[in-house]
Amino acid sequence: MPRIGIELNNVCNLDCTHCFRSIYRGGAENNKDLFLPPELLDKILTEGKPLGYDHIAITGGEPPMHPRFGECLDIIAKHGLTYHFLTNARNFQKTLKAISVPNRKAKLAGISFSLDGATEATHDKIRGKGSYKEVVTAVAMCQAVGIEPSLITTINKANRHEIDQFALLGSHLKVRRQVFGHQNPTEHNMGEDLILPLNEWRAVERDVARVMSGFRHEITMAVGFYTEYYLPRCAPLMMDDLNIDYKGRLTLCCQLSNYRDAKGDGEDVVGDLKKVSLPQALSNLMELINKVHHERLAMAAIPEQREKLHYPCLVCVDRFSKTSEQPMLVQVAGLKLEAKAAAA
Repeated sequence: MPRIGIELNNVCNLDCTHCFRSIYRGGAENNKDLFLPPELLDKILTEGKPLGYDHIAITGGEPPMHPRFGECLDIIAKHGLTYHFLTNARNFQKTLKAISVPNRKAKLAGISFSLDGATEATHDKIRGKGSYKEVVTAVAMCQAVGIEPSLITTINKANRHEIDQFALLGSHLKVRRQVFGHQNPTEHNMGEDLILPLNEWRAVERDVARVMSGFRHEITMAVGFYTEYYLPRCAPLMMDDLNIDYKGRLTLCCQLSNYRDAKGDGEDVVGDLKKVSLPQALSNLMELINKVHHERLAMAAIPEQREKLHYPCLVCVDRFSKTSEQPMLVQVAGLKLEAKAAAA
């Protein structure tokens, strides 16, 4: 489904140890620069709908913290578009009230909850005391009023051992969908020793693949997992997913946008929609995507570079200089040596 991702704000009420975004943490209702103006959202949807983008994926920050959150949902509904949003479930009673207005609920396709521990101890260690109970309670509240909840989990050293428990919990909570993803590196989360080494990534993917067939609800891996296909096939580089940041700018990918370690704007920011139309910005995006495809094609012709392409998100983190940490891709050479040693 072609969709537009909207970073509705750059504010969050949690301070999660693994977060890869550079986010203002705390109350910031009076700082208008941290919130996407609803008027700009209206312009973006007016220009995007004729291009076939008929679903809105709302992220942040913590989207319901936008002081005009309900008004933004009204605008999406006015355009006849469906939407879902990602939340940490903090203050969910207030959020539920906002989305229960008939026109807003009619276009709501579901809510995705961030769950980073299958146990209260693990989740709260990453996201803060009390946050696990908030997620579990919010999922139950959604079930009670006919809203389909999903769970999204980022796998790291703190929760890697809980994959089976995550799947069991998702089944118990009767969620529609459960998504597992790898943790992209930042100075902060590497300093917290959360990032799994690359030789663990494949094992994680095998564990997720195993639980996929053991449960009735849908279990998937987010983009970024190991692939044998060297050229990019992700939704952003296919233009099936667009990403608009909280400043109203079209960017290449939500996984690169507002990256915690990034020093200023990068090449992935392709157009300010306060100044240009969405079609004009998309023309710039097409040029960048074409450039990236040609770069990957060149990498695929060089054996040492080709191996890196198994990890497409890490290649982009490195390509667009999103972290000053030593690139995880330097581990690729070590993986090849380990494989040769095992085969000997």
